[in-house]
Amino acid sequence: GHSGSVYSVAFSPDGQTVASGSSDKTVKLWSAADGQLLTTLTGHTGSVNSVAFSSDSKTLASGSSDKTAMLWWNTELLFTLRGHNDAVTCVAFSLDGKTLATGSADNSVKIWRVADGQLLTTLTGHSVDVNSVALSPDGQIAVSAGGGDLRLWQVFESKLLGKFARHSGTVRSVAFSPDGKTIASAGADKTIKLWRVPDGRLRLSFELGFPVNSVSFSPDGRYLVYGL
Repeated sequence: GHSGSVYSVAFSPDGQTVASGSSDKTVKLWSAADGQLLTTLTGHTGSVNSVAFSSDSKTLASGSSDKTAMLWWNTELLFTLRGHNDAVTCVAFSLDGKTLATGSADNSVKIWRVADGQLLTTLTGHSVDVNSVALSPDGQIAVSAGGGDLRLWQVFESKLLGKFARHSGTVRSVAFSPDGKTIASAGADKTIKLWRVPDGRLRLSFELGFPVNSVSFSPDGRYLVYGL
């Protein structure tokens, strides 16, 4: 497998493939059915920190410490997305697969058009690394996490809709519900919080007793899954 630490894994939505990103600067694709290595994607010159599939499972995004993100179609490199001034820490597709959000240690979020790799807008305002980013199902709203702060953005107007800071530790993961009406955030403060969109009102907070590294909604929005 990888010759270094694995920093990110993602299932393709069709359940056929698992992608893994590593400090060995590669992305590997594995068969979900039997765990066999399908292919290795090379091109990054730094650790691969984040991987994500589009909703149709056809496009893969990878974010790296080399300050770039890459878009892949099957095993073909489509575009290298350049513009961040520090490591790309997280990548996330809109549900329709038309846009990609990237978060970076340069404290910014960038929104890219997947069809041609063009930069659409840059969202600035965080004072620390952006650890996690997510796009609403329609791609119109983004949520980003930096330190213990969450920021909600109107993407194509580059407008900050709200800032909320109820976590007492670093927020490690954010996710939109499938209907786009709720955001989940998970943090080092051992909590998961649910926020209402678009006003950022806190709806629920769960104390878990352990730092939470990842959070995700089920496709029907009825369940919330978290990883410790």
